[in-house]
Amino acid sequence: MRFFRRSRTRSLTAAPLELAAPRRHRRVLVLGCVLLLIAALAGVGSQYLQAHREVMRRVGELEHENTRLREDADRAKLAMEVEKATRSQLEKQIAELNDQLDRIKGELGFFKSQGSGRR
Repeated sequence: MRFFRRSRTRSLTAAPLELAAPRRHRRVLVLGCVLLLIAALAGVGSQYLQAHREVMRRVGELEHENTRLREDADRAKLAMEVEKATRSQLEKQIAELNDQLDRIKGELGFFKSQGSGRR
């Protein structure tokens, strides 16, 4: 009569059959996906920061060059103003010397005419 006695494994067949991974595996899978996503975001963030640093370095170089060029332009502008002032003074001197030359030529012509009348 042992045959009709209920076996201890009969309770295993009483539960419905599920084709799903246990919750522990699902949690590990979700955790793995989250870690993979974090690693991917870290890689993208690292590349972004590296590109940003390169851009900021280039901006710094361009600002330095811009400052140098502005200083060069200011020096050239100052030199041009000095040259204009010098040119203006020289033109004024030339005009004065031309007036003086015309006056002396007139006096010379007068003296020549006076000297030729005496002979």
